[in-house]
Amino acid sequence: MEIHKIAGKNVYFFESVRSTMNTAKKLCGKVKEPVIVSYVQRCGRGRQGSRWISNQGGLWLSVVWNNVPKIILNYLFILVAKATVDTLESIGIKAKIKIPNDILVENHKIAGILIENSGNRVIIGIGININNTITKEMGDAISCKQVLGKEINIELFLSSLLINLDCVRQQCGKNNDKILRDIKRFLI
Repeated sequence: MEIHKIAGKNVYFFESVRSTMNTAKKLCGKVKEPVIVSYVQRCGRGRQGSRWISNQGGLWLSVVWNNVPKIILNYLFILVAKATVDTLESIGIKAKIKIPNDILVENHKIAGILIENSGNRVIIGIGININNTITKEMGDAISCKQVLGKEINIELFLSSLLINLDCVRQQCGKNNDKILRDIKRFLI
């Protein structure tokens, strides 16, 4: 494990974990709002227990937020999805949000989001196909590298994503109607 300061956050990097969500749960009691990144997840999971293939070259992370107001929990996925889509757009990829937890590019899954409540905190799992190889078992997926025809700097992408997540978090409760109106243009 290595710890790096990225976008003002302590980010814990692992070579391989079973799941960044599980690792985040373990660190919650020891570290305030950890960000967990793993180069590989051996047992990554998606919605309803489905398997999330997390091979080398993707961005597999979990972010912990403490004390999220209950009213925001109702649309937290949309806020996280918007931050993810904004980050993809910043590197030249136009993506759409497909409820309940997918981010698509040209009808191919490029990212997925999983949110779990854990006591007074929320663990946000985000998996993004960046430079990884898309395998048959990943189904109709696509990577940023395939879309753009070049490798993406994952650490710069992560920094941008963490900044965008902080932005939507700070906006929560201030003008939620405006945020939700802005998001409509990304929905499928």
